[in-house]
Amino acid sequence: MTSDLTPHQLTAARPPIAIDYHPIDGPAQQLLVSGEQLHADACLYCGTDQQQLHTAGHAYTHSGGLAWVVVACAAHLALGRAEVQAAQAAQANAAGAVPAGGADRGAPPGPDGVTRAS
Repeated sequence: MTSDLTPHQLTAARPPIAIDYHPIDGPAQQLLVSGEQLHADACLYCGTDQQQLHTAGHAYTHSGGLAWVVVACAAHLALGRAEVQAAQAAQANAAGAVPAGGADRGAPPGPDGVTRAS
C-alpha cells in the first residue's frame, strides 16, 4: 500500500524537536525544529527546501545529545551573520573597545598621532 501524501505532509503532524543550535558564527541558541530541518533537508530558519542550502552549524538534540549538521538558505545565513556582527559591534561600543575593522576614522588623532575610538 502506498500513500498519496508528500513526505512533508507525512511529517507535518510530528511535534517539534528541541535542539541546542551552535551556528558557525555566534552564540548557541535553543530552537524548536522539524525533522526536515534537523536532517539538513530544509532551512533551519524558514523551513524552505526550494533554495540552495548552505551549512549553518551544528544542532545537538536534548534527547541523546546527538550532533547534526544543519543548513540555511543564503538569505538566512547572511542574516544570521549580520546579526552576529551587529551584536559584536554593540558589545565593543558598550565596552569602549575599538570596533572590528580598526579605529574610528572620524575621530581626530590623539597626542601620540594614533586615532582612537570615541
